[in-house]
Amino acid sequence: MAKGSNNFRDRFFNMFHPLSEGLVPRLQQVDKRTIERAWKEMDRVVKLCQHPRMNLKNSPPFILDILPDTYQHLKLIQTTYDERMHVLGVNEYFMIFIDNLNKKCRKCIELFKDNRDKMYDEQSQCRRSLIKLSLVFSHMLAELKALFPNGVFSGESYRITKNDAGDWWKKSFPEKCVTVGLSI
Repeated sequence: MAKGSNNFRDRFFNMFHPLSEGLVPRLQQVDKRTIERAWKEMDRVVKLCQHPRMNLKNSPPFILDILPDTYQHLKLIQTTYDERMHVLGVNEYFMIFIDNLNKKCRKCIELFKDNRDKMYDEQSQCRRSLIKLSLVFSHMLAELKALFPNGVFSGESYRITKNDAGDWWKKSFPEKCVTVGLSI
């Protein structure tokens, strides 16, 4: 029992110390092709959601607005860093964002593939899962716009407005806008 509790304690502790050896997941460096792959994944999701039988309601979070807005903001970021793609390519936040975006898009595509006709039923569980994913995409877009206003990374100067949370973050993770931890 003690061994298991130490293992849990160590994993929990290491969540807040992600630079410990072997804990940071390997992320692929971002380049133009990586961004283009993300655009293709988003395009596939949009096409699936545009099917006439889907009959999606135009109310927040509306995936058919969110993904094109995400595409546009990624395009702005890519254009801004076009001549300095190496800077963007090693940005820890951006690497995690692109990786998560691709994973969420693939999850959405799998949802359609696995549930086929059930996706057209507005009361189905898979449809609720799509709405949850829409909300995730919405939050991801808001975060991307906050950390890349006008297409320029401002993670070093971004501040959490709630005092307690902002103070804790600065104390725990100075000069970082993202941390990587373990899933427990």
